[in-house]
Parts: sequence; C-alpha cells; structure tokens
Amino acid sequence: MKVKVRSVGFIKMLLGDAEVDVEISEDSTVTDLLAKLEEEKGEKFSPFAVRPTEKSAHAPLRVMVNGRDIAALEGRHTVLAEGDDVLMFLPIAGG
Repeated sequence: MKVKVRSVGFIKMLLGDAEVDVEISEDSTVTDLLAKLEEEKGEKFSPFAVRPTEKSAHAPLRVMVNGRDIAALEGRHTVLAEGDDVLMFLPIAGG
C-alpha cells in the first residue's frame, strides 16, 4: 500500500522533497514507516527513525497522520492505511 509522506524544514531536506509516496506493507505502523524511510534515505535520517534515548540527542520528530498528532492516537504503534497523509517535522520554538 502507499502512504503520502509530507515534510518541512530539515526533514524535507533529508527526504529530498516536500512530498514523497512510500510503499509499505499492509498493517504497517508509523515505526515501520520510519524504518522504511531510514532504509531508503540512509544514515542521515537514522537519528529521527528511532526515539532519542537522551534529552540532548536529536529534537523529537513530530508525526501527524491525517491531521492528527500520533501522540493522540497510538504513538509510533499507530497503524497506517492506504492513502494516509503523514506529516513529519521537527518542532520549532522561539520567541
């Protein structure tokens, strides 16, 4: 099945485009999608494919599926469906 992955900022740079279609197997989760992107995009994407184990590691990757933050769903265990729209970005703070 295919899902559409949209991205902005640094993640867009890592993925090479603002929008990419990714082929994943049925019943794949967000974790599976991140692993697939890590496989396709290489080691530069790797730190974002896994959860940081230290606070000083990389900024946490935010993922939204069909406009909903995965934190309000099943987190990285959220099951994806054909045609889902997945937005990935790094949060920005400032003032």
